[in-house]
Formats: sequence, structure tokens, C-alpha cells
Amino acid sequence: MTISALTGWFKDKGITSDRLLFYAFIGVFFSMSLGTSPPTICGILAALIWILSGKALKLKQTCLVHSWSWPVLLLIILPWVGLLYAPDPAGLGIKFAKKTHYWIYCLAIASISFRIFSPQRFVQAFLVGLALNALVGALQFGGLFPIVEQELKGRYSGLGLQYSTLSAYLVVGILMASYYFKQASEKKPRIFFVFLMLLYFFHLIILKGRAGYLAFFLLCPLVVYNLFKKFNVLKVSLACILVFGCMLLSPVVRDRVSLSIEEVRYHLNSDPQKAWGREYTKNQDRFSMWYSAVCIFSEYPVFGVGTGGYQTFVKKMMGPKWPIIAHPHNNFLHMAVSFGVTGIFALIWFFWEIIKNAWRERHSATGFFVLSTTLVIFTSGLVNTQIRDAGTLLLLAVVTGLQNTFERFQAQDDELTK
Repeated sequence: MTISALTGWFKDKGITSDRLLFYAFIGVFFSMSLGTSPPTICGILAALIWILSGKALKLKQTCLVHSWSWPVLLLIILPWVGLLYAPDPAGLGIKFAKKTHYWIYCLAIASISFRIFSPQRFVQAFLVGLALNALVGALQFGGLFPIVEQELKGRYSGLGLQYSTLSAYLVVGILMASYYFKQASEKKPRIFFVFLMLLYFFHLIILKGRAGYLAFFLLCPLVVYNLFKKFNVLKVSLACILVFGCMLLSPVVRDRVSLSIEEVRYHLNSDPQKAWGREYTKNQDRFSMWYSAVCIFSEYPVFGVGTGGYQTFVKKMMGPKWPIIAHPHNNFLHMAVSFGVTGIFALIWFFWEIIKNAWRERHSATGFFVLSTTLVIFTSGLVNTQIRDAGTLLLLAVVTGLQNTFERFQAQDDELTK
């Protein structure tokens, strides 16, 4: 069958590139919480459809005319420029530079005709997949379902996704379930979304993801606000205290909180010349990562040390006793060390643009989803390099592309097509 005949067959069946692309991304959102391979396969399929359909050649009309795409382009370019002066370009440098391929999914999803296809289906697909995995995690906690990977024993991650990534997803899920609860006017859907929030919350507190706890702690007032439908400082404060108390009912959370307290106590009682990261220790090694990153940035503030250069310069500047560390476990320190002030500017610009746009659309499901995801990755990125992690970067990339669904950008597209 020739390509033209195949194209004609698809048209006769009502199958368009937009439809294929839409369902490929439905697969991405649904499978995102279920492991690494399923969303990767769906993402590659979506990218192929985007390229082979010719949509990739229309970037100027679909993305580049909108302000949200400019910081994205800078985030794509910087790792490849940084590769030119990276100390390990053939190793960690090229590995990190290749991570920019996730932004292809951002550009691809932005090219879908959202006047025809509802972006809210992506949100719903994400929540369904997340709920399915949370049910498996709950069964694992009860000993009714086997742990998928031996190294995840005791972490109850469901079908195999790393717990640090999954905890970020769950906080997004809790925020979205609270949004739908606020929007629902009937009793049955409100009960359903309460159940969904409790399911996600339970899965969160049986995971060992302290970054997820931090994100939930910082964003809990937004969840409570959605439940009350109006802001009251006293009610929100009391509800947040109650929620944090419920978190401590989990033995996993108590263990992680106790560990954190012991780690901080170690630094309080240590020699000031060695504490708080000045000397590497396993007692909250993130202090060591952050301290070394600040030291490296202070030496190379303009251009940084290049893509993936942190690992080499840690050993060079901090001494041979320091272990091999690929990145400083902080979004902004990662960009600062790698690309200097330009990297910091790029990340601030990116987050400012997407939060600004999503805030204007916060009353819509898609707008609140974009806002929630961005806030979760921003807050959890204070203690993890979420813009480098495959799972959180995939979610951030596709959600960034969903900005094209906002009325402001849809109106611009309508003007250009007149």
C-alpha cells in the first residue's frame, strides 16, 4: 500500500494526525504513574506522529509565536552549548544534554487542535493511572500484592515507578482532586473526589519520598482552600495542622521525620568547620551537595562548569574523599553550576512565565493542572533536581505544552488563521 493510499484510508475512517496524536498523549498521561517503559513508548509514538504528519514543520505557527515557548527554547539550547566546555562531554555531559529530548513532547502536544480535542481528558487520564497505581501500592502495604523490584522493597511504589517521582505525582493528584471537589455541585461526585484525595494521600504517606512531603506541606493550604471554597486563615491553619497530624500516623512518615531530625541534630552538634556540608557526611548528604554547588558557582559564576560538569568539579574542588555525585539535588543550583547566571535566569524565566499564565487560567481544570504541576516541581525541586529526573521532566514538559490550550494563546492562534 502506498503512502498516499494509506493516508486516504485513514481519512475515510476519520483518523487524523490530530486524533492519533491526542490518543498517544492520552497513553502518556495514563501510563505515567505505572512505570518508565509505558509512557516512554507512548511518548516516542507521539513524537513520530508529530514528525511524520508534518506538524513539526509548523512550529512557528503552533508554538514560537507564543511567549511561553521562549524560555523552553533556552532550556533546550543551554545543555548543548554547555557541552562545548563540559569537562566530561562524552560521558555525563552528553547524557544530560540528551535529556532535552523530553521537550519534543512539549512541542508535540502543543500542536494538537484543542478546539476539537479536550485537554481535560489528559488530566483525567493522569488521575486514573495514578489511582490505579495507588491501589496497587495500598495492596502492597497490606501484603496482598508483590513488590515489583527488590530494591523498592518497603517503599510500596506500586507498579515500579521510583518513589521520589511518584510522590511528586501524588501531590499533583491531591491538588487536582481537591479542585474537582470544589467544582462539583452534587453529593456523589464530591464523595468520589474525597475518596480519590484520601487514596492519593494514603499512598503518599506510605512512600519514603521526603521531597513529596515537603511539596505537600508547602501546598497543603491550597488543597484546604479548595475544600472550604473560601479563604479563612484560622480554618485553613487548623485543617493543615490536622492533616500533618494524620501524616504522622504513618510509621513510614514518622521514620523519615525522625531521620531528618537526627540528621539536623548531627550538624548542630558537629564542629562548625565540618558541619552543614563543609565536609561530606551521610547525615543529610544534601547539605554537602548544596554547599559544594555554591562553592563551584562562586568560582565559575558567569558560564558555570558546563553540562554534567558538577560531578567532575566536586571531586576537583572538594577533595578525593567526596563520593561521585551527578547533580546537586536542587533545580536552581543545578542550573547555576552548569550554566552560571544564564542558567539561573533561564529557570526563573521559565517558572515565572508558566506560573503567570497558569494563574490566569486557574479556574479551569487544565489551567489548575498546569499550575499544580509547576508548583509541585518547583517546591520539590528545592531538594531534588526535578528538571533532570526523567519522570518529573516528562510531566513538566507535556504540561508546559498544555499552555497552548489557554484562551489567551488560542485567541492568538485564531487571529493568525484569519
